Amino acid sequence: MSSSRTARVKRARLDVTTVAAVVIPLLALLAALLVDTGTTRAREGAPPEETPLTRASVVCPAGGSDVLVTSTSGVSGQVDVRAGGSDPEAVDVAPGATTTVPVDQRAVVVTGEGALAPGLVAGRFSAPLASFDCRPPVFDQWFTGVGAGAKHRSILQLVNPDEGRAVVDVTVLGADGVVDAPQLLGVTVEGGASRSLPLAEILPRRDELALHVTVVRGRIAASVRDTVRGLGGGRTGDDGLASQAAPATSNLVLGIPSGSGPRTLVLANPTTSQGRATVSLVTRDAVFEPRGLDAVDLPPQSVVVVPVAEVLRAAGTGDGQAVGLQVDSTVATTASLSMFVKGDLATAVPVAPLAGAGTAVLPDGGKGLLLGDADAPGVVTVVARKADGTVLQDKRVEVAPGRADTVALPDGTRLVTVTPARTSVAAVVLVVSDGGATVVRLRAPVTTGLVPDVRVGPP
Repeated sequence: MSSSRTARVKRARLDVTTVAAVVIPLLALLAALLVDTGTTRAREGAPPEETPLTRASVVCPAGGSDVLVTSTSGVSGQVDVRAGGSDPEAVDVAPGATTTVPVDQRAVVVTGEGALAPGLVAGRFSAPLASFDCRPPVFDQWFTGVGAGAKHRSILQLVNPDEGRAVVDVTVLGADGVVDAPQLLGVTVEGGASRSLPLAEILPRRDELALHVTVVRGRIAASVRDTVRGLGGGRTGDDGLASQAAPATSNLVLGIPSGSGPRTLVLANPTTSQGRATVSLVTRDAVFEPRGLDAVDLPPQSVVVVPVAEVLRAAGTGDGQAVGLQVDSTVATTASLSMFVKGDLATAVPVAPLAGAGTAVLPDGGKGLLLGDADAPGVVTVVARKADGTVLQDKRVEVAPGRADTVALPDGTRLVTVTPARTSVAAVVLVVSDGGATVVRLRAPVTTGLVPDVRVGPP
């Protein structure tokens, strides 16, 4: 055989070997992809599927006294109420009725299963008059007007209702920008446990703050307990500072009681752009910009304090009294209103408009329902009930954009439900007693859950 022919044979054998080395692994990989391994994974870009709830939890933060529980599911049964790490207690609930559960001051988790999972509602209050937001766990929320000083102190409370560990990141904004707070990043909460983070001890500061709480693992119910001590005139008080779901360019804060106490609006601009905000008064007849309150500059990633007591006093009383503040801004902002009523602290934050029924359980005291932010003329049905479910009031209220409507609730009202038709509406209840005031928001009960769209695929 000639040398040239031998070389051609070697090259042919080499090419076959090379092809086999490349093709065979590719064929094996393709075959593995075609085999059902039993592994499922969510499809990228595919929306999750809405499904009926079979198990749901509502968390009440530590503080306060008894917990009030009801269900809007329309069925009777038992829910589990667990305080701290104790064993759960079975509590009877019935349609339209509110059950009072005596507990200590630990955080409480209320869990419903089966038909009682959708529409679970709870509330917690304390004397002289404070309300603490009971709600399902959420993954992203804002708290504005938080204190970390000697006179204004806030405690961030984190409750993990599940068995697995949860992890939370907290971003802090102050008057001069983002606050360096490494102690609030990667905060872990063990399963079934809760953590209280006193901000005055972690990052002592005098300026008002805003917190962005993001859950990076597991589920967490976050809340803030606000305390003010030693202000002028000996004013002191406690209240739960509710959260805002997300920054917005339009924020309506409802729930301003009459009186001459301090009123302070706190705005946070979490964006990297300079902004401006205008503040309007919301009355029973109109929404208008008052004299003496200029547009507010909003530096990037900062918190701004706006005193509004004099403007509110100038608005007068009666039908001309402002019952809310409308904040319109060029950048997405968050807001809260801090008030002193009869020497007691009360706070209010923007609430999401209700497209369907919303419900709240209420403490003792005189109660007025406030309806605002209607996106079109419509009708709202208001049903007030005693604790045993007896209907005290069932009326229809006409609402329209550009005003707020008020409804006095009968004495003894423990549960209120509003159902808008042909419009959406924001709703809160202002509760006033000899001991002070508090604002209770109405929520749309959670009735469904989201399940990722998954398909069988490779691991």
